[in-house]
Amino acid sequence: MFKRDIELASLLETVNQAKSFLFGMNSENYQTVLTPHFASSAGAHMRHIIDHYLALQDGIADGVINYNKRNRHSNVESCPTTALNAWDGIERWLNEVSQTDGDVPLSIVCETSVNETKNTQTQSTLARELVFVSSHAIHHFSLLAVISSLLGDQTESSFGVAPSTATYIRQQA
Repeated sequence: MFKRDIELASLLETVNQAKSFLFGMNSENYQTVLTPHFASSAGAHMRHIIDHYLALQDGIADGVINYNKRNRHSNVESCPTTALNAWDGIERWLNEVSQTDGDVPLSIVCETSVNETKNTQTQSTLARELVFVSSHAIHHFSLLAVISSLLGDQTESSFGVAPSTATYIRQQA
């Protein structure tokens, strides 16, 4: 297990939420863009989430994670079944990578400006980046929950809820 306080079960919760969402999604709704409120479909959001996991997975070997690397317009974006298969691969990878040292140093590359091409490179660790991709996924899950609701579909009540928000809600009960 990781040296840091990250449990595989927590990482897999995110994977399982994604898979549950995809099981209930038909291809038409997955590809629908609800303009003018959204510029992207549920599939585009899901592909974006998966791209972050894959960037992390692909960059570990050389120690450089490039979150700018995207697979826009891939089948993951248009086919819920393809996205499910991608999540199955991510789940297998998380089971493997959770046996490594979470303190492995990584260089992170990402763009930081919408007005010009500006890349930033910063230092991180494997454990921190696993927390990031999970948190990033949950953020997009909240958007997916809204898209699904507008399309007449339902999601689990905890889908897209940040862990700290869930803790707050439990404390208020």
